[in-house]
Amino acid sequence: MELKIDFSSKKTIAGLIALVCVIAIIAYLPAILISTNPQACTVDGVCEHEQRLNLLIDLVPVFVLAGIVIGAVIFFFMSSKLDNKQKEINKVTETLVQFLNRDEKTVVQKILENNGKVYQSEISRIEGIGKLKSHRILRRLSDRKVIEIEGHGKTNIVKLAKNIQEALIPK
Repeated sequence: MELKIDFSSKKTIAGLIALVCVIAIIAYLPAILISTNPQACTVDGVCEHEQRLNLLIDLVPVFVLAGIVIGAVIFFFMSSKLDNKQKEINKVTETLVQFLNRDEKTVVQKILENNGKVYQSEISRIEGIGKLKSHRILRRLSDRKVIEIEGHGKTNIVKLAKNIQEALIPK
């Protein structure tokens, strides 16, 4: 079994840098703490315990910088995942919109504004779309599996199809 490392990947390089930094900190920090560990207070006016405390205070910026670096690395990895997800959502949205006419786009937009679920009566109240027109638009969208229509008493609840809702509405 051969171990192959792809050095062209940003994630691999960032991971190796993080690993080297962690190893350096693990190797460096104990040596500093041991070398600055006082055996006894001196008599000439300088307390070694106070010097060690000053050293720890001086190391605070190092720890802050390490936290910033770790945060930046985490942001880098998370932002690339978010960018990929957003591109995928945009691609699905653009594909869906290409197949819709103006009125269908208006209806889908109304459903999206209400988190993927709306009463049919609300759709018929959209300007320029009456009861008959909304019924015909919803039937076309339902036939194309863009929406699902559920009976709810004397009215209907219109929902985006599950696969479209998962792609378009973030959780």
